[in-house]
Amino acid sequence: MRGTTAAISIFTTALAGACLFHDDPTDPTTSTGSTSGGTTDDIPTTGADQCPNNCPIPGPCRQITCTDGACGVADLPAGTVWPGTHGDCRQDVCDGKGGLQSELADDPPPQVPGDCQRYVCDGGDIVTMLDASDVPDDTNDCTDDTCEGATPLNTPRPMHTACGPGLSQFCHTDAACRPCKQVTDACEDYGAEPHDNQETALNLGTISDNDGDGSFACGTIKGANDVDWFTFAGDDAFLNYVDPVRSLVTQNGGGGRVCVYLQCNSGGTSINCGSATDDIAPLGQKGCCSASSVAPKLNCDGLDDSAKIWIRVDTPQNLACVPYQLDYHF
Repeated sequence: MRGTTAAISIFTTALAGACLFHDDPTDPTTSTGSTSGGTTDDIPTTGADQCPNNCPIPGPCRQITCTDGACGVADLPAGTVWPGTHGDCRQDVCDGKGGLQSELADDPPPQVPGDCQRYVCDGGDIVTMLDASDVPDDTNDCTDDTCEGATPLNTPRPMHTACGPGLSQFCHTDAACRPCKQVTDACEDYGAEPHDNQETALNLGTISDNDGDGSFACGTIKGANDVDWFTFAGDDAFLNYVDPVRSLVTQNGGGGRVCVYLQCNSGGTSINCGSATDDIAPLGQKGCCSASSVAPKLNCDGLDDSAKIWIRVDTPQNLACVPYQLDYHF
């Protein structure tokens, strides 16, 4: 009899509160005992406080009964399912006489998600079958989740497959979803051109110093003589803090440089480059340069730190091809 101990506890809790199925006044089993020592000799079987809460615990396939305040037990009807071992393709049922018997059941073990297989019951035996619908979901837009027989596969999708929020980003051959397209050995430039000097800088519009107002730009530096310029108007909104950060993420992991130049809309312009390198733009504005992130501290005369910003991306290491993602806010 499998699972008997656990089953007794389960059925006692469920049945003790409400004399289930039927009373059996013709043959109630009463006892005067104590459950604490494994016997029932000391427990009264009658009285308002005794039945059913303090009645002796019945055996498998039996239930507590209460007749005129007296404890008793009755056999559960034949065919009543008794809790047993889950997932063995069988079940225990009551025989109507206080006994258990085992029979076949559609009770396979719990399935393993994403293993391309499933368990089924076959004549009481557990059988493993192929299941092409049980694919290994890796929650990655840039992979196809499939089964090859019993082998789960997460195959990278083609380069530049749409992915990410709103399908606005692009899959790379390493199955990563990124904001910018992947640049191959052909050194494609998917960014806007031309913007090769400060005068022709790509205008990004007006951006407030609410950090959520920033964005990103994609581009490629194609050799030592290629330079990309961007510009925008920085608006110092009331109660916000100006911290113009520019971050450069290169596809090949290095070789690029980002410079930020600032000019206050009114009064003098004071900046502190911190660990970045001080620099001067071709048109004379003060700025800072770094290989990865630039966050100059800006101070304009007066209370308003609104300013015009220029960003320069280049490759001082003279690399032939540097794809990049430029993140910015004011």
